Amino acid sequence: MASTVSRGNYYKRKSKQYYESLGFTVQLTEFCCGMIIKGRCIYKKIDIFGSDGIAMNGDEIIFWNSKATTPDVKDGVSKMKSSAKMEFEKYPFPSNIKRQAIIWQPREKPIIYNF
Repeated sequence: MASTVSRGNYYKRKSKQYYESLGFTVQLTEFCCGMIIKGRCIYKKIDIFGSDGIAMNGDEIIFWNSKATTPDVKDGVSKMKSSAKMEFEKYPFPSNIKRQAIIWQPREKPIIYNF
């Protein structure tokens, strides 16, 4: 079984490729922050504005958050949707900016929710 970090990186990369295939220019919006805990340096990834990436073309700008779930998880898609929505609600986005949760399930096309 893949680790949570490697699975998250896989779906983030897949989301970036998905938006690029739609003709968008995509940039990942995440940085690493090191914290010293009990004498060890622990790295934590922090999303900028609650999004994993920004996709834009000449007409629109989309802040997107990539999520992954499996079919055996009860209400997995709705939990991921609400999780992404809560992350986006922390920031005052203008009304003309799109916010999307792109939810992946194994071997399926992504489910996209607009907020």
